[in-house]
Amino acid sequence: MTHALGILGTGALAAHLVAGLRAGGFDAGIIVSPRGADVAASLAAAHGVQVAASNQEVVDRARMVLVCLPAAHGADILRGLTFSAKHSVCSAMAGVGPDVLAPLTGPARVCQAMMPGASNAIGAGPCLLFPAAQDWQTLLAHLGPVLVPTSQAEYETAAVFGAMSGASFILMQALAAWFERRGITPELARPLVAATLAGNAAVLRDAPHDWDAIIASVATPGGVTEQLVDALQQTGGLAAWDTGLDAVLDRMTKG
Repeated sequence: MTHALGILGTGALAAHLVAGLRAGGFDAGIIVSPRGADVAASLAAAHGVQVAASNQEVVDRARMVLVCLPAAHGADILRGLTFSAKHSVCSAMAGVGPDVLAPLTGPARVCQAMMPGASNAIGAGPCLLFPAAQDWQTLLAHLGPVLVPTSQAEYETAAVFGAMSGASFILMQALAAWFERRGITPELARPLVAATLAGNAAVLRDAPHDWDAIIASVATPGGVTEQLVDALQQTGGLAAWDTGLDAVLDRMTKG
């Protein structure tokens, strides 16, 4: 049986997820909160979602509740709502895991998820879920592959991919801009960058543990790939990713 889905917080992430769910064949009811009225109205028009009069109405009408509220205010909003044992609640708020969520939504069952959003809208983005919950695994599978860590600590580290995902768009923009500054038209530069990285991602997906073989096949000694990688290493371009990811992990786990 497919249950209605309630979404608390109707912003950009909710819009991406609703689009992905509908494109992925989820045809059950979706009830969204009135927060983000313009987005809620557009989702109602485009995807047939129902806009509740209040956050509590979302909770009352849905068994599964996805929390997409801003992390800064989400806890306060949840504290004012009443949940029951029938509810299954999933937090998509960065840094708000089961230990925080459970006291706010008890006696509901709780889990947490992280997803990139934009790529989920086209069914191509991963969803990180912890702990394993069959109802949420089934629902999130409409949006792309569902990955389940083995521990809370593993989830917290893996969840940094949300920031990595967003930053990858900035990286792709910078790469495309380099080509454009050297006379390549945007109509060529954008698909050139996108198709290159998409193809490489497919190789990594299909041979995820064989890094040495992959790199040996593309970075031949004395070649242009080796030259570019050497330049990046000398200027700290690769190490900067470590520094940035560490900073995000500290923020998400230590507040």
